[in-house]
Amino acid sequence: MSKPIEHGFQPALKSWYQSQAGHYFYEQERQLLDSALDNLFGYYLVQLGCISTENIVQNSRVNCKILLDAELDDNLKKQQGLQFVQADLDYLPVGKEVADLILLPHTLEFAADPHFLLRQVDSMLIPEGHIVITGFNPIGCAVMRHRWLSGEMLFRQARLDSLRRLKEWLSVLGYDVVAYDYSAVSCFSGKERHPVTVKGIEWFENGFRKVGLEFGNIYCLVAKKRVDAPKLVGLKWRMPRWRFRSGTQVSLRRKQTATGLKRVSRLKT
Repeated sequence: MSKPIEHGFQPALKSWYQSQAGHYFYEQERQLLDSALDNLFGYYLVQLGCISTENIVQNSRVNCKILLDAELDDNLKKQQGLQFVQADLDYLPVGKEVADLILLPHTLEFAADPHFLLRQVDSMLIPEGHIVITGFNPIGCAVMRHRWLSGEMLFRQARLDSLRRLKEWLSVLGYDVVAYDYSAVSCFSGKERHPVTVKGIEWFENGFRKVGLEFGNIYCLVAKKRVDAPKLVGLKWRMPRWRFRSGTQVSLRRKQTATGLKRVSRLKT
């Protein structure tokens, strides 16, 4: 039985992922995360919030992994290579430009102010650092079924934003979307058996996917913090060109293109 939503969205999602219906979608999200984290490097990885009793960043190549959450799971404390910080996710106790990679697993879906949270994450991330975000697709088949047909409070009270809107938020902050992907199209979990219905729905949704409509239930986005290099303005300064000749003779040529004059200085020993 899943936890009530009053205890928090991520604890309720963690409990739902352990259920028979939710474990199938958790496995899909793990595949997306493993693929996204495989080619990201750095010294410090910060994960904001916990959605599983397992270490979801175990396959990351980053040296130091830090989990920041309001409540720490006893099972995760036994995991090797994972450090813990207990804090409120709305007010992150992390300095500026210290993290190479920040993971937000469904963190924006329960944040009181997702824009403020993204600005905090932006200040924590180093230049050219990466941010990885996962969330539920509002038009995903299983998401809509649990949200409107089964009356699952977990999905009804969550803030579900589309991937397109998330790209717009990141673009305003100066991020380049490096990659994104959706989970497999499915309306039912692997434990449910509706072969004819599932086959027809997946064929229908795959047709829409070819024209740009994504119906995967979970998305994973990787964005890179863009830092524009300053461009020098004013006069174009350049060093004089030296030419070394045989013996001890050195010629120094300096051209002044503005006046068209040429001066030649010769040094002899």
